[in-house]
Amino acid sequence: MTGKIFTYACVAALGLLAVVLAFPTPAYPHKPITTSVQFRNEIAQIFQRKCFQCHTERNLGVSLLTYTDARPWARAIREEILERRMPPWTAVPGYGHFSNDISLTAREMEIILSWADGGAPSGVLKADEGIPPVYVPPAPLWDHGPPDQVIAVGKGQVVAASSPFEVKRFVVATGLTAPRRVHAIGLKQGDRRVVRHAAFYESGNGRWLGAWTPWQTTTHLPEGTALRLPAGAQIIVEIGYSGAEETVTDISEIGLYFGAGTDRVVEALSLGGASQTLAAGSSSHRVRSEMKLATASSALALWPAPSAGARSIEVIATTPDGVVTPLLWVKDFRPEWRSPYYLSAPVPLPIGTRLVVNTYFDNLTDQPITAKAQTWLTVARR
Repeated sequence: MTGKIFTYACVAALGLLAVVLAFPTPAYPHKPITTSVQFRNEIAQIFQRKCFQCHTERNLGVSLLTYTDARPWARAIREEILERRMPPWTAVPGYGHFSNDISLTAREMEIILSWADGGAPSGVLKADEGIPPVYVPPAPLWDHGPPDQVIAVGKGQVVAASSPFEVKRFVVATGLTAPRRVHAIGLKQGDRRVVRHAAFYESGNGRWLGAWTPWQTTTHLPEGTALRLPAGAQIIVEIGYSGAEETVTDISEIGLYFGAGTDRVVEALSLGGASQTLAAGSSSHRVRSEMKLATASSALALWPAPSAGARSIEVIATTPDGVVTPLLWVKDFRPEWRSPYYLSAPVPLPIGTRLVVNTYFDNLTDQPITAKAQTWLTVARR
């Protein structure tokens, strides 16, 4: 009897399976929606803070401005975030706190991943998916307001279509007839599709003055501080270019914002060592440099500027009484996305503080290369 019941049960189960298989499996045009996170609300707000500096129409990266733009890239966005390639911020959290930090917080990552994994819903009607849900300036602007002085950079730099990343160097005259204190320096790209970063140096002594990135378009020093430019000063402008889909001609401009005559003058310290030769195929080669401060200072900003092959940069301050303060750790240096690091608050550096920079290089070529480790530290004397 038991055997017959078992046989009947098996026959019934097989019959039910046949019925289920007879019906077609539902086909979804997109992955089924399993999240309440919407592009219109949470995602667009995060992108406005962290992504639209590069990812809009006729800009450095693919446009993510509307849902229609962003939806096809949902999987790629997920991968870029998990690999921490985007946004392009390589300072390790906890080793210094920076006012221009463009990295995603843990909460922002969680929200974007939930959206991408949950079907990437729009939150708007189909007819409205091509409308930007937030406002984004359509062209480069002077974010700090009109500068006191605007200077054109070169007479037109031709950037060939799809050309690889390359740094171009320009020397521009300020036309200053008297020494001036400069509180901020900005850059406005001629064509934002090709400009990745810029750095400013004083010609003659080579000291670092500031830098530009798409997410920090003006170098701001703390209130009451400024750098000093002499009469007749010339500024070296280094711009990192990458080709767009078509050949373009870029004429960028730098803007100077003058400070008050009573502003405290800051200094830029070069923390670098002698050049070293790296053998072909060598990796994790450390170049160490050290400096001891002769006067009490406050650290304001850092600018790593090593030669090719640099992979990791550590900057550590140790006070005479043994207090160790990590100022910066760039774990995976990306020369095509160079960034300055402006400290959220000045870091006190007493007299006798030792500043140590460890720069690690890889030589992946089949020829020896010259490794030059240099990091600039902007300080205000106390």
